[in-house]
Amino acid sequence: MATLKVWYDQQPENDLGPGDPAFIVTTEDELTALIDRVNATSAIQPCPSLIEVSITEDPYGFPTLNAGIGHDRGHVRLSGRDELRATRGDSTAAGTGVYDFQGHETLVPVSYEVPPATVRGVLAAFLEHGGKWCGKRPATRSRNSA
Repeated sequence: MATLKVWYDQQPENDLGPGDPAFIVTTEDELTALIDRVNATSAIQPCPSLIEVSITEDPYGFPTLNAGIGHDRGHVRLSGRDELRATRGDSTAAGTGVYDFQGHETLVPVSYEVPPATVRGVLAAFLEHGGKWCGKRPATRSRNSA
């Protein structure tokens, strides 16, 4: 198991204060609660939300995940030192989807979009395997093979 540091909807550091800390996730129950929170917000806004996930113990030594969490769709993209992977949706889909990361538009190929259950499964596996992208890789592909 890893301890995840999740950036979602934090207020940045500015002249008024130090900003909000990241969410720290150590159990699958905490991960589920956070995903549910993001999902509820996504359901009432024009586009799904995006979270950034790193490993607390060594945020620069492990890959970083970006996960789009919507009520009807989402995606996960892993950016590592040697690897870039993304969920695999409809490979014939063209265009980009819009996700919201802390008030900033982020464009994602719609071919990366998958059902919310797949996003939950990938995030749970990342937590369970200590930040390693190992074992069965649910619905993912290397960007090099895309």
